[in-house]
Amino acid sequence: MKKLIYLFAILISFQSHGQDPEFTQFYANPIYLNPALAGTHGCPRLNMNHRNQWPSLTGAFITNSISYDQYVNAMQGGVAIMLTNDMAGKTR
Repeated sequence: MKKLIYLFAILISFQSHGQDPEFTQFYANPIYLNPALAGTHGCPRLNMNHRNQWPSLTGAFITNSISYDQYVNAMQGGVAIMLTNDMAGKTR
């Protein structure tokens, strides 16, 4: 069972993106800023961020992010999940 959990964790951790999205207020997205901050509040935390840079231009940069983290007493640490969508230069 442990091997299955480790395999699942490794498969989830693979990411593919060319560059990091930019957030105007990056400190408002703690899991993106530093994943080690997962569970530091002791209670569940949900963060949502949206950035629309240059909305009047065609193909604006739109970035969305949502993250959830909480402290897990059995692990004596935190667990987090984060989803990020970055559309850079796509037309609508």
